[in-house]
Amino acid sequence: MDDEIKLDEEFILPRDLSAMAKTFFVQTEKPLRDNVFFIKKGSTVTGVKVIAAGEKIREVQRLIEKFPLPNGTLTKAQDWYKCRGTAIITNGIEEKVKEIHWYQCENIGKVEFKTKERGEEDADKIQG
Repeated sequence: MDDEIKLDEEFILPRDLSAMAKTFFVQTEKPLRDNVFFIKKGSTVTGVKVIAAGEKIREVQRLIEKFPLPNGTLTKAQDWYKCRGTAIITNGIEEKVKEIHWYQCENIGKVEFKTKERGEEDADKIQG
């Protein structure tokens, strides 16, 4: 266990990959925004990439207001990232491999997981 970093009760990152890891392990089921599917417990989210950061995130002000730090102070726009990765999702009956998106902030963690269907536009993507 010395080669792992425990971020919270739900995710473990390998120590050598840092906070913006390319993969992460899911310890507990993580519900998706549709509340029907969830990220499968014991699975690994792979291919993690940051697709927007700070003010480039369309909903950053909403995130700042909705997710204050534990002491009540607000986070800053530059602390937020919009990320994507590939995960096994399930509804308890069927399993699918899907691209998922979420927001994350240091000291807050990963929030608001959703699936991204092919063909949907993503206004938050960084041009590059």
